[in-house]
Parts: sequence; structure tokens; C-alpha cells
Amino acid sequence: MLVFIFLFFAIQIQAQQTVGIFLNDSKAFNGYTLFGNNEITYLIDNCGFKVHTWESEYKPGLTSYILENGNLLRTGRESGSFSAGGLGGRIEILDWESNVIWSYKYANNTVHAHHDIEPLPNGNFLVLAWEKHSQSDAKSNGRMFNGEVWSERIIEIEPTGNNQANIVWEWRLWDHLIQDFDASKANFGVIADHPELVDLNYIGEGEDTDGDWIHANSIAFNSDLDQIAISSRNFSEIWI
Repeated sequence: MLVFIFLFFAIQIQAQQTVGIFLNDSKAFNGYTLFGNNEITYLIDNCGFKVHTWESEYKPGLTSYILENGNLLRTGRESGSFSAGGLGGRIEILDWESNVIWSYKYANNTVHAHHDIEPLPNGNFLVLAWEKHSQSDAKSNGRMFNGEVWSERIIEIEPTGNNQANIVWEWRLWDHLIQDFDASKANFGVIADHPELVDLNYIGEGEDTDGDWIHANSIAFNSDLDQIAISSRNFSEIWI
């Protein structure tokens, strides 16, 4: 009898909890959760019930959003000349049946999308990307440490037909540097006088041998102020 009761309750719990939410109380936000696991993206409710899934050919590049029209915007992982946590490189839009409406690769020997993207009100979206600079390039800009440097780039992408895209705007961190190490090199100045610039020789939580110098994690857009915000794990800062 005890075995029957145990099996009955186990079946009831399994029927309600399809993905694995173990706590849902009054403090929980009344909404849904979207997340990816391998090539599958899940939409679940607060009870852990699987509402919907999408399947892709690519492992997640860490970010996915449901767009206003119900399509799924997600990032996928592409191999290349960059190797670090948060690797992305593929951006795709899937309909409700997992059909690929649009797909675009932003990954080559010098740039590679990573971590996060941000849908915009105009239908475009922002993409965070690493931008590789050689040791000689870094040294000429005042870098004191050896090794290549991965700077950050933000691009605004306009999706077009046939899996193409227009890059309608971009911002490069490499254009906003300062250093006080070598007066004979570019970007020399008094760092304290330029809070709008980034110290090329500040390491923060990283290592001086680590190419992933900034390690930006996320990007967001404030439509009221027309401002972009990104976060840097290694600097423990948010930039606007």
C-alpha cells in the first residue's frame, strides 16, 4: 500500500513538473522563464511546466529572447579563432515550429560575437563582439603587457533577406582608450582626467596574459534615454 501511494504521488509530481522548478511561492514573479540547454530552448511557467520548446542546430551562445511577433531570437555557438566563456558567433530567428527564418554568422579571425544581444524597437538588434588586436598593435597603443588583446565592439544589425545583414552602426572600445605607461605611444594622458576613456593597462579581475581583457557579459538598451549599457565582469563596472 505504501509503495502504491508513493508511486501515485510521484506520478502526480512528474505530471506537473516537467523541467525542474522546485520552489514557487508568493515572492516569485508571475511570468515565464526562457532558457537554453544544448540545442533546445525551453519556455516554462512558474510550476516548471514545459510550455514550448524550439530546436536548433547550434548549442546556445548564452542568450535568447521571444520577439513581439512570437518568434525566437537566439544566439548559437560557432568555433573559430576565439576561445573563451560566453562564445557565440551565430544569430538566428526561429518561428514557433522551429523553422529558421533568418540566420547570420558574425565570427571570423578578428571579431566574434559573444554572450548577449539586445532587440531594438526598430526591429534591429545590438550585438556584443570581441575584437582581436595583435601584441604589436596593443604595444603601439600603450599596452604594457605582452600578448594579444580582445577589445569590445558593439554593432547594430539590420536583418535582411537570404540570411544577410546590414551593419548600420558600430562602436569600438579601441577608439576610447587612455594609458599613462608610455608617453611615446598613442593614447597617453592622465587617466584620472578622462573617466570617459578606458585604461588599456587596467586588468581588474582578469590576468595580464588573458586576451579576454574586458569580458563584457551583457548589453541593454534604454529607449527613453536612447542609451546603451554594457557590463564588464573583469572591471566590475557598467558602462553607458
